[in-house]
Amino acid sequence: MLLLSSLSYRRGEVVEPQKGAVMPTKTIQQVQEEHTDEWMAIPGAVGTAVGQDQGRPCILVFTASNTEQVRQEIPLMVEGYPVVVQHMGEVRALDKQ
Repeated sequence: MLLLSSLSYRRGEVVEPQKGAVMPTKTIQQVQEEHTDEWMAIPGAVGTAVGQDQGRPCILVFTASNTEQVRQEIPLMVEGYPVVVQHMGEVRALDKQ
């Protein structure tokens, strides 16, 4: 099981844990899978993945648009894991050749 240290971070900044903070009991993959449908319902969201941000594990949410709505609806942390929004533009399937 993958757990973060007792320190967490917010977009590249180390943050001391809040008193009484609980360490994650689910794997980062479980948390990502459980929240993907919720995030994909946000206009502009195009995918999710587990990745790294500055060498630390995180949940990535990929977006086609970089709007204020997207930034407000996707949390910085979920169930003890950092969430990073990555704007990647429109995603479309390639034509069969």
